[in-house]
Amino acid sequence: MNNYLPANLRLARAYIVNQPYVNLFSPSEGLRKGTIFSDLYGL
Repeated sequence: MNNYLPANLRLARAYIVNQPYVNLFSPSEGLRKGTIFSDLYGL
């Protein structure tokens, strides 16, 4: 199953996997595309 989340989750809490700061778009390109993370673009 999904190994990223703790076993005892609480309701209404955000659990976010860390996003490494690699393969970034420039700030202006990120504004146009809606993200600075190129790995997330097009998903």
